[in-house]
Amino acid sequence: MKKIFENWKRFALKESEYRMDHQPADPEDAAPIYDLTMNGVYPDDVYGPNGPSWYGIGDGSDRDAWNKVMSLKDKPNAFVTIFRAVPKGVTQINSGDWVTITKQYAIDHGEGMNEEYDVISKRVLAKRIYTDGNSILEWGFWM
Repeated sequence: MKKIFENWKRFALKESEYRMDHQPADPEDAAPIYDLTMNGVYPDDVYGPNGPSWYGIGDGSDRDAWNKVMSLKDKPNAFVTIFRAVPKGVTQINSGDWVTITKQYAIDHGEGMNEEYDVISKRVLAKRIYTDGNSILEWGFWM
């Protein structure tokens, strides 16, 4: 029993270290990937031809994310793959984690970590990831 507790304690400490205090917006205050206009997070023109230039990061690196967002519009039960850069040894994406919908963004984020990292992924329903409107590349995963 002591060994199980020690393993859990190491995992809990490791998870709290990599999660930090900054958490994604609660789903009640955010918009799911299938409807960016929900809760007034983005205006209707987010889906227009200027959406990527007006609401993207402006350098074209988010084109893959925009294509995925557009393909998921009005499809809450569609599947999407989410990615997360995590310290070596972390093996799962948890409810309440920050995630991205592009593998390259996760790699870029991992390269900024001060330790070795892995990029892990998970296929989830579109109705499980939310944005607060801060970035089309950053999402909160909620079960």
